[in-house]
Amino acid sequence: MRRSAFSLVELVIACALILFGLLVFFSVFSSNSKHSTQSRNRTVAHLLATNLIEEVEAHSYGAPQPRSWSDETELPAELWIQGKPQQLKFQKKVEFENGSFVGQTADNSDLVRITISWREGVGGDQDVGTTAAGSDDNKELKVEIPVWR
Repeated sequence: MRRSAFSLVELVIACALILFGLLVFFSVFSSNSKHSTQSRNRTVAHLLATNLIEEVEAHSYGAPQPRSWSDETELPAELWIQGKPQQLKFQKKVEFENGSFVGQTADNSDLVRITISWREGVGGDQDVGTTAAGSDDNKELKVEIPVWR
């Protein structure tokens, strides 16, 4: 009577293949989590910039700037992720090239610069203090809008 069984080599190879498969499986979930966080932050920054662009387009030329434009911190939303509240914190800076748009000079044209920055703990470019708006921020979105009378 002949018995069939696994040899030690076959068992080690099978375990190595299973371990490799699990490693790939878990690394996909890890990178997916990082990418979804980056996507969420970029989407919120884009929405903030779009809202500011709409406010700039609705602003009367030469009128003083709204107080909300000088606020540096934006707290756009509180999200609940896996049962825990997550506060999103974005920095914004609204600058004017010559200030005629907000009544500071008598020139006929101006350039509005909007900078939205945030701290993101995932992805590349992790140097702290590289952005203009926030000292701890490492990602930023810049928009320039030409305005004239």
